[in-house]
Amino acid sequence: MKESIQYGKQEIEFELQYSNRKTIGIKILPDTSVFVVAPLEISLEKIKELLLKKAHWICKQQSYFLNFDATEISYEIKSGYSILYLGRQYKLIVEKSDKEEVTDKGNLFLITVKNKEKAKMLFDEWLKQRAHSKISEIAKPIIKKFSERFKAPNHIYFQDMPTRWGSCTIKNKLIFNPKLIHTPKRCIEYVIMHELCHTVHKHHNKDFFDLLTLMMPDWEKRKEKLDSFA
Repeated sequence: MKESIQYGKQEIEFELQYSNRKTIGIKILPDTSVFVVAPLEISLEKIKELLLKKAHWICKQQSYFLNFDATEISYEIKSGYSILYLGRQYKLIVEKSDKEEVTDKGNLFLITVKNKEKAKMLFDEWLKQRAHSKISEIAKPIIKKFSERFKAPNHIYFQDMPTRWGSCTIKNKLIFNPKLIHTPKRCIEYVIMHELCHTVHKHHNKDFFDLLTLMMPDWEKRKEKLDSFA
């Protein structure tokens, strides 16, 4: 059933379900909806009272999902245009040539193609391969550090995701968005550590954030920087 509480000027709606469990469970889903499971004997008044105590945490989780969005990063491949790569601006140069390749020259990318209309296709494929190798390189020491305390996956995977920088599956498969290559190294490290912490705690609860803070004390500053690229 649908219910709500008033937290200051904000109304927090939640989906309530009763079960035979002994305690109240609160889950914030990626679409920012709030799902509550409560024991059969607890009154709605008591449930709302508890949710009010947790309101600040609920809003924090909703804000997290609202800000963890990678959809806005886009670019055009034309001479004179620029692109973000590891948080820095790189100038693009597109030239006609019999040799089709992308070359990294200091602070610019030189794209040579037989047909300039195919420049974006060539560059996109090159950038995706570069993202896979560079993000994997950044991940290695972080996974090694994490594995000193907890069991960590040996491999990472990549997938284009419209609204996530990364994810951790139920079976602890770590998946990252290749678009991370546009963001600074410190931001990439944060996303990797964030998903690694999900191998221990699946939900964004206090235990999760305590672990994240233990493993990466400055994670909030890194996330704030990451949000500026979304």
